Amino acid sequence: MSPRTRSQSGTKASPSFVADASEASKITARNTAVPSAHTGGGVSVGVGARLKHATKKRSLFQYKRVYFYALLSIMIPFIASDWVPKASFLGELKEKLGGGLSGTSVAVLLGVLALGAVVFGTAGGSLYLRFAYNCFIKPFFKKKSSGLDSEEHQNRLEAFYEGQADIYDETRKRLLRGRSTMLKLCAAQLAQFYPVRFANDFKTGKAGETVTDPSVLPSPPISPSLLANNNKRYAWIDVGGGTGANIEMMNTFFPIRNFDKVYLVDITPSLCKVAEERFRRLGWTNVTVVCMDATKFTIPKEDGDDLEIALMTMSYSLSMIEQFFPIVDGLVNVLSPTGIFGVADFYVSSKRSADTTRQLSWFSRWFWSIWFDADNIYLHHSRRDYLEHKFKTVKTLSGKNYSMFPGVAIPYYVWIGAQHGANLPALAENMDDTDSIAEEEEQSTLAVAAKIPHVSADHVHGQGLRWRQPFDPALIPRFSTYIYAFAWEDPRTDLEFLDLTSEDRMLIITSGGCNALDYATRVGPARIHCVDLNPCQNNMLELKLAGISSLQYADFWRLFGEGVMPNFSNVLDTHFSPYLSPYAYHFWKETAGFKNLFKTGCSGLAIRIFQFVSKARGLQGAVERMCNAETLEEQWAVWEKEVRPHFLSKWLIMLLNNDRFLWGALGVPPAQMQMLLEEGSAYEFVVNTFDPILKYSHLRTDNYFYYACLMLKYTPANAPSYLTEEGFKTLQENPSRLDAIRIHTRTIVEVLNSEVPDGDLTRVILMDHLDWFSNEDADEEITAVHKKLAKGGRAYWRSAGKYPWYNTMFEEKGFKVTPCQIRCEKTPYIDRVNMYASFWMGEKL
Repeated sequence: MSPRTRSQSGTKASPSFVADASEASKITARNTAVPSAHTGGGVSVGVGARLKHATKKRSLFQYKRVYFYALLSIMIPFIASDWVPKASFLGELKEKLGGGLSGTSVAVLLGVLALGAVVFGTAGGSLYLRFAYNCFIKPFFKKKSSGLDSEEHQNRLEAFYEGQADIYDETRKRLLRGRSTMLKLCAAQLAQFYPVRFANDFKTGKAGETVTDPSVLPSPPISPSLLANNNKRYAWIDVGGGTGANIEMMNTFFPIRNFDKVYLVDITPSLCKVAEERFRRLGWTNVTVVCMDATKFTIPKEDGDDLEIALMTMSYSLSMIEQFFPIVDGLVNVLSPTGIFGVADFYVSSKRSADTTRQLSWFSRWFWSIWFDADNIYLHHSRRDYLEHKFKTVKTLSGKNYSMFPGVAIPYYVWIGAQHGANLPALAENMDDTDSIAEEEEQSTLAVAAKIPHVSADHVHGQGLRWRQPFDPALIPRFSTYIYAFAWEDPRTDLEFLDLTSEDRMLIITSGGCNALDYATRVGPARIHCVDLNPCQNNMLELKLAGISSLQYADFWRLFGEGVMPNFSNVLDTHFSPYLSPYAYHFWKETAGFKNLFKTGCSGLAIRIFQFVSKARGLQGAVERMCNAETLEEQWAVWEKEVRPHFLSKWLIMLLNNDRFLWGALGVPPAQMQMLLEEGSAYEFVVNTFDPILKYSHLRTDNYFYYACLMLKYTPANAPSYLTEEGFKTLQENPSRLDAIRIHTRTIVEVLNSEVPDGDLTRVILMDHLDWFSNEDADEEITAVHKKLAKGGRAYWRSAGKYPWYNTMFEEKGFKVTPCQIRCEKTPYIDRVNMYASFWMGEKL
């Protein structure tokens, strides 16, 4: 596979899967794909869901449980409060039940009984009583096998499962979280390398053509790099597969007919019996159930020597294996160099984990280890650590399951791995290594990152590290979210002064990632270093890059143009995931519940505040008229007469004088606010910013910055260039423009000193962040910029001040400093953002 092929595979678009309500029947086929064995009878299978009868409208009578619990919740505090007269019927009943106890005691007793009723009523009643008996009571009354050999281990598991094998699937739905996520991630990675001959029961053909039926969507898209591999024979081994539910679920994401063989290996006879009945019912003859110790399993000779093990999975089974080292060692020898290994299981972290996303408190580590140990489930962190030692990590997710009991969080993880050394020689030889100038021993700031062995960008499954450079994960707890979901510097104005060419090598601040993509779309520089110390800002850019690489334009537009994708969490697994780094995937999985992308991040707080004020003061209609005005005159009239008096109220001005609001919602630190105040009051700043915008810039057709803030969406004719259909097509058809991007989660000085050779850069865009710095920090950064710029190279910066104090530093370091724009009475409108007082350029002499 050549590096060019890999890049092209990264930009292959998938069929559209999000549409408006009128096309719902066309776009939901992928999410409700029904295996052929389950058609008819009003039965459907949903992604990540259980086999269930099609939803029917429920009558009010069917909500009787809700009525009962509501009545109970009212009665308990009523009784506990001693408001019930003793002479009344309820008072006498209370005395008899309580035996002289206080009302509070009676209420507590009723509360315990109510909780039992809730658990019984909502969790399946008798099924969960059987589950509770077999898990929590029976083990203490039955003699346990104490040996370590296979037979003793089998006896222990069989004693545990024999009384609940037939209800295993029903009672584990809420307990065993992460299984569908693990399978979707595996399916997405498999489709990057292995031929998808069948997609949702439709053959795709030897040439790799996609399904043409609009109601049937391939999952995920077929990569053109796979055409040469279309005759491969490959198999899946599900270790500890139990009842086979995972294999049936996988059929929705990666049809089982694509596998020449599937082996379910489990040591428990009662569970294997359920699995055999399942596959007999489904008619899947390529699935074989093997009841034996997984350490002794070998591929049957009759299945052929050319059978490649493309997938191995362990779903809540690694923690139940007594001797786990041999099984993991054995799987290393079985998995194909291009294969994928998926695990979902409970876990506890070590006391000090290098990966901060998995860290648990001392109480959680102690409690869950003891709790699960009673059922011979072992959660020591060494199991997960050994997996990551023997395999490379492709994706990882540490989550908490809150669905069993209110306030109870059971830790679980999803991990996707691959073989060490499965690199692509052609890609490794052609990787641009001119960026790195530091020796390995000098990479002290990244020493911690090396403890978590992720795949590299040249690995078979390294698409997710295509852009993101290694960084210290200790930064992650310092930032809970990003400040900007979209950039606040006008790239159109930038390009007027940059004189950018395809030969230029740039360094810019990531921000929302929009400007980097704009430069890539319009020009396509040879290198774009995107730098941000906030990992979440870089996660946003990664998401946009992954979207370009995996989605069709219509779907990309709905998420980033309209800010809405209701099934985002699912699409994250099935489409985005192969192109996201492990940390970016974890971040977006944890924050996937947003309703509108424009309202997320710190800047989303400012947007929500404006929405609240607009609603409270009845300005929504006026704001909408202003944003959709046909002419500038009409737009100005609405602003001046209806919106401006409220927008410039003393309450909002007070907010702008609050340091916490400025930093938390607008990303303006105190040092920069001080520069603003030196130019005038907060009121004057607002007037000088927004009056020219509304007077000279037409929001509906030419100012997507403020239109998106007010309307929570772009329009196709008024959007960043990478969000236009033409721009999106340019990036997809020219993957080298995306390959030019490198994402660094470090300071600018660190990146310049360790990642960029002297004299390598031709353009550096510092935005406004020098406003934040002390003299010492500014001097250090300007010195580093001068050292890394080529002669004649240019640095650009914006400032809240008309004549920023650090301009003289640039001149002292050897720059010729000239103004590009200065906002003043003669030129009150300098760009579509208009928040900065000046825009400067320094050319290295």
